[in-house]
Amino acid sequence: MGWLRTAVGVALIAAPKAPMRISGREEPTGASVLLMRTIGVRDLVLGLGTVAAARADDAPSVRSWTSAALASDSMDTLISLASIRSIGRRDAIGAALLAFVFALGDLLALRGEPEEDFVPFGLAAVPVL
Repeated sequence: MGWLRTAVGVALIAAPKAPMRISGREEPTGASVLLMRTIGVRDLVLGLGTVAAARADDAPSVRSWTSAALASDSMDTLISLASIRSIGRRDAIGAALLAFVFALGDLLALRGEPEEDFVPFGLAAVPVL
């Protein structure tokens, strides 16, 4: 999960308008671009912290970084659902589902999936078989 989150962070920092255009509603504003980049920074920090702890073979730190990511993704899920009135049902549910998928990944990682099971491949992560 650390490598995946790192890749997402880099992507959001480098191309913050791309995910906003998916909704097709309106051209991203300066404020929304800033918001996407700050989300990218958050994911980059959480991802790199997890990866660094795993590379140091520091299981308690990996657990702490993954728990922080789980808290973040869980709150993103809840806040997205609470935003139905302000951003619309489709966008709120889409955002909540994306955050929920990451929360599930965090839970799986906390259940014992070692970070070493994921290796970098460009900017993506692939499971090692």
